[in-house]
Amino acid sequence: MKNRNTDLWIEGGNDRRQFLKLAGYGTLGLMTGGFLPFLDHSAAAQNQNTLSEAGFLPDLDISIVSQPGELAVFPGEPTQIWRYRAIVNKGDKNRVIDLPRSYLGPIIKVHQGEKIRVRFTNSISEESIIHWHGLHVPAIMDGHPRYVVSQGQSYLYEFEVKNRAGTYWYHPHPHGRTGPQVYKGLAGLFLVSAGRAD
Repeated sequence: MKNRNTDLWIEGGNDRRQFLKLAGYGTLGLMTGGFLPFLDHSAAAQNQNTLSEAGFLPDLDISIVSQPGELAVFPGEPTQIWRYRAIVNKGDKNRVIDLPRSYLGPIIKVHQGEKIRVRFTNSISEESIIHWHGLHVPAIMDGHPRYVVSQGQSYLYEFEVKNRAGTYWYHPHPHGRTGPQVYKGLAGLFLVSAGRAD
């Protein structure tokens, strides 16, 4: 007499062997290069830069550079700082507001529904990236530490402003160095107004 449970076990055994075989191949693939996209963040950033330009028509196009500088915060010798400098490549020049006697800023003003392009260049001596704090953007545009860029390298952000009107901010987000880079001056306000400015 045939044991139905034994037959199921044998049939299921084939499925289990096939599953273990595929799982083994997957593990081997990860060990031999599957992690490279996560580890080689500069290559990921370059690929993203290349692919992202096509078909995206920004309402506001800005270049931002993080760079060293100095400012007379206290009497005496100037304080060594890092700051963001921004210029508007396309759109209303008044959308970027410099704060000349502050090491923070600039303030960026946008409207709901606008498409924004930011060309970030890192000119400080550490890896850095910009995180758009509180904004609803795709993961690759959110400034995750795995996308940090070294000194002299760039990263391209393109996103639509989907947040409600409010005060947001942007700051660096390298692993373990967010606080020190913000304390040195890399932070600014990102103001979202209701409705597009058509």
